[in-house]
Amino acid sequence: MNLLKQARMAAGLSIEKAAEKLNIPAGYLSQIENGHRQVSAERAEQIAKLYKKRTEEIFLPSRYAVREVSSTSA
Repeated sequence: MNLLKQARMAAGLSIEKAAEKLNIPAGYLSQIENGHRQVSAERAEQIAKLYKKRTEEIFLPSRYAVREVSSTSA
């Protein structure tokens, strides 16, 4: 079970109830939970707030990779 789904269940919310509170379809929230949909930063914050978590606790930075940039000059 992924972090997002665990957080929702720990908050005592069904997917239908969570989606209703977020004003989105349950199917859309399910797709977010299952990794089939990307989520905006704003939506991620809304979900985290609803689940009483910090965004980085339940959303992995899958869209953004941290990498070191070399500063060597040619």
